[in-house]
Amino acid sequence: MYTLSLEIINKCNLNCTYCYLGEKKNTYMSVESAKKAVDIAVHEAQKQYDKMLIVYFIGGEPLMAFETMKSIVDYANGIGEKNGLKVKFSTTINGTLITRENVEFFIKNDFEIKVSIDGPQFVHDLNRHDYVGNGSYNRILERLPYLREYEEKTGKTVAYAHVVTKNNYQFFEQSFRFLLDLKADKIESGIDHYCQWEPSEILELKEQIRRTFNLFKEEVKKRGKSFYWNLFEQHLQAFLVPCDFYACKAGLNNVYVATDGNIYTCIELPEFKIGNVNEGLDVMQIRKIAYREDVKYETCKNCKYVKHCKTRGCQASNYEIHRDIYHPVEVSCHVNKTMFDLFNENFTEQQKEAMRDILKRRRDYGKK
Repeated sequence: MYTLSLEIINKCNLNCTYCYLGEKKNTYMSVESAKKAVDIAVHEAQKQYDKMLIVYFIGGEPLMAFETMKSIVDYANGIGEKNGLKVKFSTTINGTLITRENVEFFIKNDFEIKVSIDGPQFVHDLNRHDYVGNGSYNRILERLPYLREYEEKTGKTVAYAHVVTKNNYQFFEQSFRFLLDLKADKIESGIDHYCQWEPSEILELKEQIRRTFNLFKEEVKKRGKSFYWNLFEQHLQAFLVPCDFYACKAGLNNVYVATDGNIYTCIELPEFKIGNVNEGLDVMQIRKIAYREDVKYETCKNCKYVKHCKTRGCQASNYEIHRDIYHPVEVSCHVNKTMFDLFNENFTEQQKEAMRDILKRRRDYGKK
């Protein structure tokens, strides 16, 4: 699988306080540049064993460049079919602009959708507001029926993403419960790595994670089946299957293309630029970024979870905070350790072995 993240617009109708883009450039990706990016991705996807290409539309707010999105979907479907690829599409939206036309397009083209809702109104509107400070909660709730229609007609599940940051971490469990009340079957909890967490805040965050973990267990028991929570799923895989180096493989099987056509391993940091749509990928630069010496940071070397932790593999976050790709972000370390401790406390060795077997079967099935 090869993932092409296309920043088709660097502009948004909201002005969320924690947006990774910071101040928007108000730029759009041209259809010509986007097609060139797809051409590069098609070439790379053909090297993958499953011959699958994921085109992920991001912004800004992607729905503000909906015509570009439609053009690229048509193009990617056509060139993918010519080259024997399975092409799938996904997008993350803020939920305030979605229309029936958007929904019908997403249904027709088998999109995966993620929408950002931070929790109940008093939590959501703390950070997710427009340029004059008006919260976006009510506008999203008004448009939820469109998302329900999408789920009913596709059988797919909308993913609900919420960001946990310094002014709302005390409400982590409450926000998770709110999303459960919305009948969410996919929840993505994003911990804000880019703010300065105080030790007392990290302590409370860890307690909130424990409470949310217990709430997740209760909900699974009540439903009689599991559902997707990214902190559980991703950390469980890392916990069960140790590895010498957990890199995210950014640049190897996924790239991020900015509106100006520059290509990055993930986020738009000059140090992680690996090409542009006109000249293609810089293979030597990709190797330089992707294949680094593993554990250099002393704290990591002495950690009991060093063979399980993915934090040290996120070079972009490490560099953004510390200007050192080997120095992991502290709050991420605490989140990882808390989740791993919870797994040790809640699962017997027999249960762990059974889950390892399930993971192995999943991987083997995916390779067929």
